[in-house]
Amino acid sequence: MLIYLDSNIVQYCADNEDFIFGDASLTATGGEKLMKELIALRRLVELDPLASWTIAASPQLVRELFAGKPKARQKRVYEVLLRAFDESEWGKDFPIDDQEVSEIEKSYSRLDLSSKDLRHLAQAIALHASWFLTNDNGILNRCQRMTLPLRVARVSDCLEEISVGLYLK
Repeated sequence: MLIYLDSNIVQYCADNEDFIFGDASLTATGGEKLMKELIALRRLVELDPLASWTIAASPQLVRELFAGKPKARQKRVYEVLLRAFDESEWGKDFPIDDQEVSEIEKSYSRLDLSSKDLRHLAQAIALHASWFLTNDNGILNRCQRMTLPLRVARVSDCLEEISVGLYLK
């Protein structure tokens, strides 16, 4: 299973690395909604040893992450994500073809997403992702009304379904 994390989710991971990947006694900072998502990300990381999933690092995602002038700590997390994706060989099994991505973008243009968001979604679909995780209300609301070949959700909204699947193995 492939999980595509929108750039905002990856940035939360990078900015709150110690909380998400580290010591359980640490706390993260942020509003109530952000805290809910950070706790869900932490739970997703805790489930990882039981899982057989890969986290995507598409060309669009990597460009976007590194274009924002990331701090050294953020770069380190982004590089780990990229290395893990490369080592998974998912990208070799499902290479991203720009023509295919463009066709997917055209077929979902009625979602009326920004060009960046539509490109992320199209790359996730081209990679055969099962999940597209984001906190972007615009993406969530627009995708909710359409049948897609993947599930679009917040991390906190996908955990139960992902967890049940793991425990049934």
